[in-house]
Amino acid sequence: MKKKLGKKIKKVSNNINKKLLASEVKYRRLFESAHDGILMLDSETGQITDVNPFLIKLLEYSKEEFLNKKLWEVGAFRNVRASKDVFKILQNEGYVRYEDLPLETKAGKLVSVEFVSNSYLAGGELVIQCNIRDITERKEVDQIKESKRLLEVERWKVESIADATHELRTPLAIIKGNVDLAMRHISKKPKPMRTALKDINYEIGRLAKILTDLSLITSKAWELKNRIVYKKLDLRVLVKKVVGQCKPLAYKKNISITSSEMPRIIMLGDEGYLAKMIINLVKNSIIYGRKNGHTKISVKKSKNLITISVADDGIGISEEDLPHVFERFYRADKFQRSHENNVGLGLAIVKWVAEIHGGSVKVQSVQKKGSVFSVSIPTNTIM
Repeated sequence: MKKKLGKKIKKVSNNINKKLLASEVKYRRLFESAHDGILMLDSETGQITDVNPFLIKLLEYSKEEFLNKKLWEVGAFRNVRASKDVFKILQNEGYVRYEDLPLETKAGKLVSVEFVSNSYLAGGELVIQCNIRDITERKEVDQIKESKRLLEVERWKVESIADATHELRTPLAIIKGNVDLAMRHISKKPKPMRTALKDINYEIGRLAKILTDLSLITSKAWELKNRIVYKKLDLRVLVKKVVGQCKPLAYKKNISITSSEMPRIIMLGDEGYLAKMIINLVKNSIIYGRKNGHTKISVKKSKNLITISVADDGIGISEEDLPHVFERFYRADKFQRSHENNVGLGLAIVKWVAEIHGGSVKVQSVQKKGSVFSVSIPTNTIM
């Protein structure tokens, strides 16, 4: 009986040893062939007990230059204090991660790595494993993408400033022409002179509007805040007034503008800028609306917010353009250059006016089906 039990125990022990050996061989293969750097540390002293070939190649130190040295004694981890701090965190918390840690090769070249380290029990002993991933190429790709994005932003700005310059040049040319006409007729017929002065007055107003928008959107935040005059206003009355002002703009495309039934809301705000915000939304719906289409303005009040929405049934906005429509100088209509005063400032002004009143903006759109622009303002601005 004892012999059988002994044989059975021996057999179980042999099986366990075989499994442990197989597991160790498997781990060693993974350790040696890993495409990330791996360091094994003594949890008590911080000495390096093992290093894999990938890290040796990455940092250009030999295996002997790693082994039996503390982490901060290897030249790659030059910041001694930081390395010691990392080790203390590992001892106390058992985990540490750095998304972008600069290491230095033996030749002095900086390498960006993702550093993840944790402690665990192995064979009854606490060990620390550091996984080191080279992210140099990934960072370079990210930097290239960011550079391209910034160049694109600059291109949009230059293009939009050129458009703005063109918009400014046109009314100035008309003003000059009308002044010349008035000068020729000043002592002859008063009627042409009155007509010329009327045209000059219109173009001066148009010019002033463009300059106001440019000033508003390019000024510093503290300068803009000083311009805001908060007063009590009836939002329903303001919306009706805006609808009346915008109807002539929609006449050429035969777009109807309606406002749904809305509650009477007395709020604290700058009437001029809030009107400008709603006008810009309506004007945007007309520019991108279809002929014989419809623009609808609605106002809803909830417990925490008041939401002003302007919906149209126009051309809509592409997924590519959607995240950028509220940016300064951004124009989604790259293929349409003829919109009056459309220099990519209208929606940026909408966003600024909403935010200066403590609110936010959003847009929902489907190409060829239309868009809904919404401004939400906290109810603490409501009286």
